[in-house]
Amino acid sequence: MVSWVLALAALACNPGDRLIDLSGKLPRAIKTIDLLISVEPFYTRLYVYQPGFPDSTQSCCHSQPSSVLKLPVIDGRFCIRQSQPQMKWKLQIIGRPDDAV
Repeated sequence: MVSWVLALAALACNPGDRLIDLSGKLPRAIKTIDLLISVEPFYTRLYVYQPGFPDSTQSCCHSQPSSVLKLPVIDGRFCIRQSQPQMKWKLQIIGRPDDAV
């Protein structure tokens, strides 16, 4: 029982972070995606990482209104952390035809 609970905890986002499930929007053959991220206000940041792996965090947008992150796709789920509670953000998947089989 304890190992099952630990396994579930390892696949979750950190407290306060949001889980985004893109698995239904991605072909199974895709190994990486380019994610266009827009933030408002421009000085805020959005942090994206694989569930259970907060060390894989990449950040966006470094005082720009938008930027692109290249992310590995494991199961199509990602954790999102905002730098400001009232910020707005938008994600858009940019196709990567070189990964398709």
